[in-house]
Amino acid sequence: MENQVAPFRIPTKDGERLFAWLVTPLGVYAHHMEDFIQDIPLQDAIEHRRAFKLLKEDPEARLLIYFHGNTATVAQGRRTEEYRMYSSGASDKIFVLAFDYRGFGKSTGSPSELGLMNDAEAVVEWALETAGITPDRIVLLGHSLGTAVATGITHHYANLAAPTEFAGLILCASFTNTGSAFASYAIGDLIPLWFRRRFKDSWRTDQRLASLAKQCEKLRLVLVHAENDGTMPWDQTEELFKSTLRAATEEVGPAVKVANLGEAGNQQVWRQGTRSISKLIAKHGDHNTMMKWAPISLAVLESFGLTNVSVARIAETPYE
Repeated sequence: MENQVAPFRIPTKDGERLFAWLVTPLGVYAHHMEDFIQDIPLQDAIEHRRAFKLLKEDPEARLLIYFHGNTATVAQGRRTEEYRMYSSGASDKIFVLAFDYRGFGKSTGSPSELGLMNDAEAVVEWALETAGITPDRIVLLGHSLGTAVATGITHHYANLAAPTEFAGLILCASFTNTGSAFASYAIGDLIPLWFRRRFKDSWRTDQRLASLAKQCEKLRLVLVHAENDGTMPWDQTEELFKSTLRAATEEVGPAVKVANLGEAGNQQVWRQGTRSISKLIAKHGDHNTMMKWAPISLAVLESFGLTNVSVARIAETPYE
């Protein structure tokens, strides 16, 4: 729709400029259609765009920050479909902020682990400071490589002098660490050369999630993977679930609720007070198609607290 997507730039603390999209949910657009149609884009001046004003002025607005995988850009065809999916369940509330890491698309610079962390910090700071969105209205969603970046920045904010916790962290097709990813990556010859050469550190998502599980009082973590993922095996997510759960409970065999979702797969959920850790292993969806899968949109809604839907056929069992 005309001007529903507002492109702009986010500066980083080390001098790069990231290309980003602020996507207005369709319900909000429908209520302000004439304003959007008449909106006059100004180069990089997001503060003057209708989308930004509506996001900033609505205390009920939510912001989903999307951390994409290691190929293509924010404008990749399947990703534009994903943005629509994520806000469809609450089309009057959920804005999507998607951005390209340095060296991707129209963003400046060259990728590195430190660089991508700086990118993530710049984007989150923009959401908190420029847009004025409180952390309890922000959910971070990562796919593939993006799961490591999203986890890393969540861990960073949780360890500030004044710790910050977000409404939720959703990791799709994740991996435990870089070494494990390289060993598992089914299309290893196609891993970008910058990924091999630049990432000297190990992107220890397993250790960062374990730390978050111990220190965050309101941790809401959702892990999703497809059994038929031909790129990153689903046992990577299985390992993350086990190690994070052990860190959260510090006891053997914590009770989890298990749900058989039929063709949608198997879900396991652990809750204690305001903390929750869940894992959904889908039977279908492969590495990329899963991102348009309805349960991920449902996870977004649940992370924002926009649904009271409970999964049927749940039984409590010890998890080994």
